[in-house]
Formats: sequence, C-alpha cells, structure tokens
Amino acid sequence: MRGLVKFAPGVGNVEVRDLPYPKMQGPDWVIIKIAACGLCATDVHVWQDTFNSWPPVVLGHEFSGTVCEVGPEVSMVKIGDRVTAEPKTGSCGKCPACRQGMLQLCPTRRAPGWGVNGGMTEYIALPESLLHKLPDNVPFDVGALCEPLAIAIHEVDERAKVECMDSVVITGSGPIGILCAFVAKSSGASQVIMSGLSRSEAIRFPVAREVGVDVIVNIEHENLLERVNELTNGKGADLIIEASGSGTAIRDLPLLARTGGRISCIGLCPKDEAPFRWNTAMRKMLDVHFNFSSSYTAWDKALLLMAHSRYDISKIITHHEKIEDWERVFNDQVNERSVKAVFEF
Repeated sequence: MRGLVKFAPGVGNVEVRDLPYPKMQGPDWVIIKIAACGLCATDVHVWQDTFNSWPPVVLGHEFSGTVCEVGPEVSMVKIGDRVTAEPKTGSCGKCPACRQGMLQLCPTRRAPGWGVNGGMTEYIALPESLLHKLPDNVPFDVGALCEPLAIAIHEVDERAKVECMDSVVITGSGPIGILCAFVAKSSGASQVIMSGLSRSEAIRFPVAREVGVDVIVNIEHENLLERVNELTNGKGADLIIEASGSGTAIRDLPLLARTGGRISCIGLCPKDEAPFRWNTAMRKMLDVHFNFSSSYTAWDKALLLMAHSRYDISKIITHHEKIEDWERVFNDQVNERSVKAVFEF
C-alpha cells in the first residue's frame, strides 16, 4: 500500500512510499480501509518542521473509511461499518486530564499523523474506542471533516455556548474559522461577521458565505471595530471567536465584545505571548474561554450536524485529490488557494 510519509526530521523530508499493511495492537483494535483523508494545517507544519513529529510517520489525522478487520474483543463496530476516528491514540486513561475526560491533553498522547501512523494511506489500525459511525447520508469526503468540525463544536457550542440570536464575530477566515461560522449559524446565530485578508477573497470568502457567514470584513480595506459597532448598533458582539492566531486580532478582541459578552480562543499564536486589552475585558466582565482540540461528545454532535444542517458543509471541500499530488495541494493550502483538501483512496 502507498502512503505519504514524513521520513526524517527537518524541513521537507516528505514523500509517497510503499508501506507494510498495519497490524492490530490489541484484541479490541480494528483495521480501517481509508476512503478519504483531509489536509490539516498540522500536516503542513509537520512538512515544514514547525510541529513536533516522530518520523518515520504517515501524515493525516482527519479521515474516514470502512472497517475491514476486527479483533476478537471488538463489540461496537463490525466489518463493513463506515467510520471516522478521534486522533487520541496513546492517551493513558490515568492522568488528571484523562480522568476529567480531556484525553486530548494527555501528556502521553501521540496522535495519528505526527505521533503514530495516520490516515494519508490505504489502511490504518486503531482501537475501537476511538471510532464513530458515519450517518448513512454523510459521504466519506464529508465524514473526513468530522475532526475539525468537532473542534469547532467543542469550542463554539460546548465551551462558549453560542445561543440562538447571538451576534458572532469570527477573526480569521481559515478552515477552522469557516467551520466555526457553520456551527454558529447552524445553532441559530442571528448574524455571523468574519474578518480576513485580501488573499482569502478568491477562494475562502465565497465558501464562508455559502456556509452561513453574513458579513465579511477585509481588514486590509475596512476597520473591523467600526463595522462591528455599525452592525450591532454600537453594542458589540455577543460572542467573539478568535481563529487566526494573530497578535493584533487577539489584542483587540475585548473591543469587539458587548458588555458581559464571551470570547472563545481557538487560534494558536506563532509565539507563546500575545498582547491583550486586559482592563477592557475586566471592565466589560467578559467570559474568556481557552480551548484545545475536541471532546468525545463533540464528535457525535458533529456527525449529526453534518447530516441535518440546512447549510451544505461539503462546500468547504475545494480540492478532491490523489496522494501523488500532495505537494501541489500542500502549497495551495499554504497560499490560501483552498479551504479543505481531501485525498481520496
């Protein structure tokens, strides 16, 4: 079988290689025949050597496929089931994070795509505890979006608790920002305002509008604070979702929020420190939520939303590709010529 492998540390060092068929590592493991695997910014960072990885390792953690083998103690799925899987391999189940249900924060976690072999290949072996069945009306390419959509649901719905008729501002027009807009609008937000840069105008802005964004503010040509005040009658937004990782955006988040509003932080910064209008946030009594990855409960919510939202999440997939074309697809992601790319096997 063929797969995309980070074969050594350092910048680059990624290529398509022949790989051995995976082995189940326990009686409750399964083997999945991969149908689709999405490209995440994390995969790009592994390629660029700006994200820790343990090569040689197959890239990809956003995938879907069909169960083709099961261990003797597997009870929740059967051969032929269409599934996706959480990237929480290696979580110990014993540390304080795991015992609170936050497996994504376990210090021993090694996720597919950077810590153990991932989904940019034809087959993968995983424990059944990480699997979720796809609804019948969710195709494989859309099912591969479950991981980033679960992140958006955990951060927007479960943590920041978006409410019906909320006005929502999203800073950042990347894939996660667009998925957050999809979640907010599907949850009944009255208006979703998104900020972005000129390089997103050709591909990402039109897709954002198709999945629920009402107003897009190109901050290279317009003042975001002025537009938000205009659109909210000077009140400010109920919920601000930070999905850019930009220090400038983070600094001004409290200015965009109404008194008693909420901020949900998703974007990771290039550096560990970022400026923030602390006193403004204090005087407005803002609730600020810091987030990382997804919860177990967000996955089934994501699958239900895929199956039933009035917005068509498949619009987010701008590329359907073969793994042999990986380098062009990665460069399209870097240069914002895509929203989500999916490799099909």
